[in-house]
Formats: sequence, structure tokens, C-alpha cells
Amino acid sequence: MTHHHVGRIVETRGERCGPMGVVTSISGSLNFNLASHFGIRGAVSGFAAACASSSHALGCALDDIRLGRQKRMIVVGAEDATAETILPFAAMRALSTNPDPALASRPFDADRDGFVGSGGAVALIVEEADFALQRGAPVYAELAGWGQAADGYNIAISHPEGTGLSDAIRRALVDTHLEPGQIDYVNAHATSTSAGDRSEALALRKIFTTVGAKPRISSTKGLTGHTFAMSGVMEAAFGSLAIKDGFTPGNPHLQTPDACCEGLDLPRTTLLEQPRTVLSTSSGFGGSNVALILRQV
Repeated sequence: MTHHHVGRIVETRGERCGPMGVVTSISGSLNFNLASHFGIRGAVSGFAAACASSSHALGCALDDIRLGRQKRMIVVGAEDATAETILPFAAMRALSTNPDPALASRPFDADRDGFVGSGGAVALIVEEADFALQRGAPVYAELAGWGQAADGYNIAISHPEGTGLSDAIRRALVDTHLEPGQIDYVNAHATSTSAGDRSEALALRKIFTTVGAKPRISSTKGLTGHTFAMSGVMEAAFGSLAIKDGFTPGNPHLQTPDACCEGLDLPRTTLLEQPRTVLSTSSGFGGSNVALILRQV
């Protein structure tokens, strides 16, 4: 939409601009439209943290409920998968050039060569436990806590040692009063890029392997591709489904784990194991890192 409206401005020298051009193309258009359509009068806001955006939204929704400001929050992540939104990443050499759908998106694999862009929308309802039970809501999991931290390193590349992400995970563990050994499954952000996956693998090793903890770890982006800003809420949804339905997602396209993954438990296939506690990680441009922890109710 931004491309369309700016194109019209240039083409007509500003004489013919769509009257709704601004509110249909700026970054808050999703929450603007949903709030007006549904008549929402509680807190309404959006987050611009690239691929960590909807994870930030979940964390802040949790904080608002904990502080008694809200009883229920609807957290939505959405992305349009278009040429204009995906192709710019080719110039960054971040997209996979592998033509085989079974091999193009393969997080943590030694031969990964970039991500596969994707899109869609996911909504999660986060609400006060008593409030949910009173209305007979089907409860999938408890959003137990979260943490965030920045790399302070580079606008486009994760810290090579995963410093910001490991700090975010530690803060999430402190927030939930959990030890690394109490995490059963990690839904990793890993997008299938060389630098990003390595950074995350080192962060996970720093948190878990060094203390003898060995949770199952997978990146569901092997199946979904990378959904950018919506990936956080989508993967939190996968974690909730795993807890409720009793399975642990695997890494279906993983053939040869990168050497940086030494000591990490990366199952190839989905396991019929019910995780009681799930960690979901997200990382965005500018070194924005979020860790969410979900727990069985």
C-alpha cells in the first residue's frame, strides 16, 4: 500500500492522493482497522520491532494484564507476502536461492542459504485466568512470563555471540522463576540464515548446554517459512498447541546440523511428547530480542 500511494504522489506531483492513503499504509494500519471495526475501547497499540514485533505485543499485553489495566487483550500479527515486502531481502542476500521446497528453508542446517518469505495472520487471546474460566474459555496454556534485550551491535545482523538473545532468555527465566533445566521445548526464531541461526545456536548453548540442560529445540520456520513481524505470535500459538495437544515439533528439513549447534537436541521429526514448559524466541533488526515462556495449566 505504501508503494501504491507513494507512486501516485510521484506520478501526479501530489495532486491526486488517496484520502485514506495514510491510514492504509503506515505501520499502525492493522491495529487502527481492527480497533475501529470491532469497536475496541481498551488499550490499542502497535509495535515496530521488525521480526520481534508481535512477541513484544504479547509481552506488553501480559504486563498490562498483570498490572490490572486490562482483563483481556487480543494480540494480532499479520504480514502481506508480496513482491514488494519480500524481494528487498534478496538485495541483502538473506533469501534462499534453493529451488527445492524441501530444502530451501532449513534452519540450523550446515548448508542453509537463506530464508523463504511467507505471510498470513494469527490472533491470540491473552486474558486474566479467572476471567477466562468464568466465560468457559478453552485454555491452551499460561503465558507465564517474558524478557527482552537488545544486542547493541548492528542494524541488520544479530550479535555474533547471541548476547542480546541470551540476555532476553535469562530475563524470561527470572520473570517466571524457572531454571534452564525446567524448559522442555524451545521454539527457536531461527530463520535459516547463516548469521542469524549461528547467533541463536550460540545463545541457546550459553543458556542450556553450559549448565547441562537439554531441551528439545526446533524452528517451525522449516515448514512455514519466515513470516516476519507475525512470527512471534504464530510461534507462541504453536507452543500453546504443543502443550495442549501433546506433541513436540521437529526440524523436518534438517539434514546436517551446523557445527555451531553442538550439544543442542534438534529432533528431525515431530515427537509425541507433551512439553510442560515452552520457550519461544524472536529476534528483529537492530538486535531486538524477545523470549516468551508458556506453561501447562
